[in-house]
Amino acid sequence: MDAATFWMIVVFAIISIAVVINYTIGFQGMLPVIIVDSQKAMVIDNRLGKDRVITEGINRYLPWVEIIVDEISLKEHPVDPPEQEIITQDNINIIVDMIATIKVVDPIKAVMDIDDYEAAVKSLVMSTTLSKLGKMNFSDIQKQQDEISTDIRTHMKEDCARWGIKVVLVKFENITPPASIKEAMEKEIVAEKETRAAILKAEGDHKVHELHADGERVLIEKRAEATHKVIKDLKDLMPDLSDEKIMQFLTKTAYIDSMKELSSSSNSKFVLYPTDVQQPMEKVMNAEYMTRNIPSDIK
Repeated sequence: MDAATFWMIVVFAIISIAVVINYTIGFQGMLPVIIVDSQKAMVIDNRLGKDRVITEGINRYLPWVEIIVDEISLKEHPVDPPEQEIITQDNINIIVDMIATIKVVDPIKAVMDIDDYEAAVKSLVMSTTLSKLGKMNFSDIQKQQDEISTDIRTHMKEDCARWGIKVVLVKFENITPPASIKEAMEKEIVAEKETRAAILKAEGDHKVHELHADGERVLIEKRAEATHKVIKDLKDLMPDLSDEKIMQFLTKTAYIDSMKELSSSSNSKFVLYPTDVQQPMEKVMNAEYMTRNIPSDIK
């Protein structure tokens, strides 16, 4: 066998093997394998073509031609920039601590278009916060924290989109005012609590007075009704009895009742009764007059 025939047989064998491989497992089946974890992605730099991203599962790549640049997480994760000191519009130095939650939506942009996307997001959070809070008063910052956080996130969207990043959330972690402002705020809180307590006490006292007044009013009405009934009964029993005599009788009866209550009190030592109280009540109405006006059926 001469040399030419030998090389023809070798070439034919190589072509035959290539055809078999192509129609069975394919040439890609002979490439190295990369396994990517769940919720992660790898950015591949192709020196001869377009860069690509491989995601979770089994992936193949072409050695020496494709280079793995970085592996990044596709989950939402926090980015915590350092605290920064900000001077508000009313010249109060406050220390603000913010935190952001982001998610990589375009791994190629996040890796290839910027050196460190997390550092860039931190810087963007700090600069946007400084620009926003520097135009506001401290009292407004305290009251509008949710609105400010939403506004900061809105301003960050455009820049983060260029880096393949989605800003999910931006919020305040802490706002620390100077010691003097903090002490004044604590005194104001104490004063507000004391004021509310005083108002509640005043309202309670007013309610108690109203209840007492209602009770006294009801008692006076009942006494008035009882007095009216006594007068009516006396008028029915003794039609000729004058109003003056009736009032004298009621007055002296009330006086005697009050003396009884006074003498029965635990604090009383002794009670002196006027001598005229013990005189007969015939000046008011005598027994003969009462007997004459009592109906015969009662007798």
